[in-house]
Amino acid sequence: MTNPNLSPLLFTYFVVSSLSFIVICNAAADEHEYNYDAASPAGPHKWGSLTAEWKACTNGKSQTPIDIDTKKVKEQATDLKKAYKAAPAKIANKGHAIVVEWDGDAGGIEVNGTTYKLVQCHWHTPSEHTIDGKQYDAELHFVHKNDAGQLAVVGVLYEVGDADPFLANTIKDKIKGLGDDDENDLGKISAAKSTSDNKKYFRYYGSLTTPPCSEGVIWTLAETVKSISKDQIDLLKEPLEKTYQENARPVQDLNGRIVTEFEAEE
Repeated sequence: MTNPNLSPLLFTYFVVSSLSFIVICNAAADEHEYNYDAASPAGPHKWGSLTAEWKACTNGKSQTPIDIDTKKVKEQATDLKKAYKAAPAKIANKGHAIVVEWDGDAGGIEVNGTTYKLVQCHWHTPSEHTIDGKQYDAELHFVHKNDAGQLAVVGVLYEVGDADPFLANTIKDKIKGLGDDDENDLGKISAAKSTSDNKKYFRYYGSLTTPPCSEGVIWTLAETVKSISKDQIDLLKEPLEKTYQENARPVQDLNGRIVTEFEAEE
């Protein structure tokens, strides 16, 4: 197996596009001008026309999420090292999603020899990515940032079944009654439990899945689909505004991008 390298031109593109990542993945979290209603003038297909800063949502050529066709993925060498640890965190209702934000060193990942520190995680219901056309019941995104401000996101898919331990044991009681823009302290928690069962991953270059849809994000999606209970999905939806309870952006065109597959080091 070989590890495909980016050409100098593509590398420069990703570095330049990443300079806009002043705000983490929920850049428009406090701006409710957009929603997920396909029939709305502020729905996903209109995001790019709502403001000039969001034009990538319509005009971008490397947008996320995508459908992953497993028959077309290419193999690559191992390219992910995970090293999470417990750190102080809080859970917040951002209106469009429930978000866990870490304060301090929560560890992170290494991609292409570069370290990305864990910043936050958030949920989408249903999933944003699909695999061979199948959409799942939920998706969890772990957002990481390196010293240059570039982002790398690890995604985990869920389908309804047994309860997810991360939700059940760590943050369940902190979500109930969480009003818009409210937050609760979680104490010290680690992301390790939610990522420890995943060994095989898909990799591609994409974007933020909320406005401004900035590109240059390294996406790593776990192949292993984890389990979440119906009650837990309802728990994640209940505090959100109605137009955000189904907060999955539709899949975007691949536009010739290559999706790779690898097995990570543990």
